[in-house]
Amino acid sequence: MSSPLSTLLLFDTSIYIPYLRSEAYGELLDRAARVGRVRMSSVVLSELYAGTRSPRDKADLDAVGRSYSALGYLLTPSAEDWALAGQAIRRHRALHGDIVPSEHMHDLLILLSATRGGAVVVTENAAHFTRWATILRKMGVAARIQATRQEDYPR
Repeated sequence: MSSPLSTLLLFDTSIYIPYLRSEAYGELLDRAARVGRVRMSSVVLSELYAGTRSPRDKADLDAVGRSYSALGYLLTPSAEDWALAGQAIRRHRALHGDIVPSEHMHDLLILLSATRGGAVVVTENAAHFTRWATILRKMGVAARIQATRQEDYPR
């Protein structure tokens, strides 16, 4: 894969949480943002909102969402993305057995909207995203992920 800063990157919630806690990924996210390579998923933003603990946290996310939106960097799943996510879940069920769709929908929507936006999903949750990327590729969707660990990018 190309250098992390030569392509568009969409960071999964698993990256933002340690970043926001000042535990890891500071250099990676800050450098990618400085060169305009970061895209934000509205699904990730939603997950981050769900984890807020204070009005200040919410206000900070409001500002982040407005900034990404104003720059045209906020990627939101389209109707086609939703349909493809359902088809991917159906395909997975046919190949591997039953799953709970709601437990996988966010990952699929993040991956599909990133792909449509030309971005690679950067995640600590490589097993889940790899599974879905493989299924999507078999469906003709060129989904890409980049697995990472906190140890590789300490704060």
